[in-house]
Amino acid sequence: MTHGAVLAVVLLLAFADPALAKWWIVRASDKKCLVVDVEPTGKDKSVTKIGKDVYQTQGEAEADVKRVCKEGETEDRSH
Repeated sequence: MTHGAVLAVVLLLAFADPALAKWWIVRASDKKCLVVDVEPTGKDKSVTKIGKDVYQTQGEAEADVKRVCKEGETEDRSH
């Protein structure tokens, strides 16, 4: 019985940690885009959160950063 309980706890912890991970795309004042694992608070005016509100995986955010930042560069040139 104790082996089953230990196994259940290990499995729960193994799957809970990745589920809690969240990723954001930010653009710095120098126009460089980054994927970060700390949510921007909005207090730092030199960093702007772009893209979806939150990404569940780093890979998802990195795939979207190319599209989002390219669109942003096009928009910046038109102003």
